[in-house]
Amino acid sequence: MKKFIATLLVVSAAILISGCTASYQGDFLKPQVAMKAQTRILIVTPPYGTFEDIDYPGSGNEVASALAKEMQTYAQEISVIPTPVRIADIRDDDLQRNDYVFIPEILHWEDRATGWSFRPDRIEIRFDIYNSQRELVNSYLVTGRSAYVVWVSREPNSLLKQPIRDMLETFFNK
Repeated sequence: MKKFIATLLVVSAAILISGCTASYQGDFLKPQVAMKAQTRILIVTPPYGTFEDIDYPGSGNEVASALAKEMQTYAQEISVIPTPVRIADIRDDDLQRNDYVFIPEILHWEDRATGWSFRPDRIEIRFDIYNSQRELVNSYLVTGRSAYVVWVSREPNSLLKQPIRDMLETFFNK
C-alpha cells in the first residue's frame, strides 16, 4: 500500500509540475536569411482576436505593444500604425522611412480563465515581415499554450513575450 501511495504521489507531482509550464512553438515559413540589426521598423496593429463568439478588442494592441517592446534592442526606430492595414495600403513615404514592416495576424486568441477552469489559454499569431518594397521577406508562426495549472490567472498576452523574443533573435541572427 505504501508503494502504491508513493507511486501515486510521484505521478501526481509529475503531472502537476508538467502542467505548470507554458509551451511555445515558433517557426519561420521560409528559410531564414540573416537580417541587419539597428534598422527602422514599422509595426501594423492587427485586428483583434476572437474565439468562438467572444471578441477580445484589446488583443491587437497587445500584440503590437509586445512586438514593439521586444523590438527595442534590435531597431533604431520603431513606428506603429494603430489600426489594421494591408501592406498594399501603407503609404509609400511610410515604407521608405522603414527597412521592415511587421504585420501580425491573430489567428487564435483564447482566454480560458485557467486559474479555476484548468483549461489553458491559447494563442496563434502569424507575423508577416515585408521589406520597404512591399516584398514578403518571411513569415513567422507562433503558437502558445499556458499551463493547465496556474496559481494566478493571466491573459493570453502573457504568452507573447517569449515567442516574440525567439522570433527576433532568429530573425536578426543573435
